[in-house]
Amino acid sequence: MELPSATATLSRVNRPSLILVLLAVGIVSLSAWLLLRPQHSLPDDPLAAVPADAYGVLSVRVERVLASQAWQRLVVERGQARGIERAIKTCGFNPLARIDQLTVFARPGPQKDVARFAFTARGKLKHEQLIDCARKLSGRTGLPLTHEEIEGIHTVRSQKGSSRVAFVARDGIVGGDAESVRDVILTLLGKRESWAKHQALHALHAEMSAGSELAAVVQSPEKLLPMLGKLGSLADGALALHKIKALGARLSLKRELLAGGAVVLTDSPSRATALAQLLSAQRERVLSIPGIGFTALSSPLREAQIDTNGSRVNLSGTIKLRSAEALIELLSVF
Repeated sequence: MELPSATATLSRVNRPSLILVLLAVGIVSLSAWLLLRPQHSLPDDPLAAVPADAYGVLSVRVERVLASQAWQRLVVERGQARGIERAIKTCGFNPLARIDQLTVFARPGPQKDVARFAFTARGKLKHEQLIDCARKLSGRTGLPLTHEEIEGIHTVRSQKGSSRVAFVARDGIVGGDAESVRDVILTLLGKRESWAKHQALHALHAEMSAGSELAAVVQSPEKLLPMLGKLGSLADGALALHKIKALGARLSLKRELLAGGAVVLTDSPSRATALAQLLSAQRERVLSIPGIGFTALSSPLREAQIDTNGSRVNLSGTIKLRSAEALIELLSVF
């Protein structure tokens, strides 16, 4: 007769414990879901997130560039960093200083002579601060934004524009026009082909990036000619003659020295030889200009190396930082 009363008493005693147990199970289940759900991040290989149709790629080691003497003397002291200075004053921090690796690429646009540009960036990024900074810089802190998920990745787009930004994990950002950002997301997820599939371009990018602060690779340069205007018309003949397949360039920022290099990939050793001879002849032509020997351009031109290796042309050279400053002053006159 006393059993029901004992059961009721036991139930009353265990109810709080039961609630705690259920709460613990819920927390564990939520944690497991957060840990086991797919976590997307930008790949270690920056080319693996660049769509295969991109014309060219520029990789920048931002932290090293900002810390260089070249940046300070050739950019900041010449008043060419006003945009960044405005961002620091407006936002209270330097957005670029938090980026370790920046990759910018150009790809086909709606019109033949217009390219679209997009970028990926990795670093110690605080997404909310970056959004707030962008609003402050635009002067519209109440700028309406549209939030959308693409393949599980959070993106933000202005309701009055076509630009979009995607936040990939806590250390990655993708920015550009809406279509390019979507294509980058699909590419890094392996649903679209990337630049990483081009073995020759991938190897050239790795070569240009090694030890360099800036590295660029362009595939099928003839596709860029319509965007270069008259300069493109002048270059068209050389590209057709020597069948240039790809270009690579690098720049290392030493303390008092800029060291650069370039590689031109042609379709045969004979065309590479012809192109090297053409470049050498053009150099001699410039050096023969009266008075050129007294300018900052003379020494770097004379010391530049031009040689061939199979179907590729290799160029390399250095210029002292003070000579680069003088050269910029000379060019600013024209």
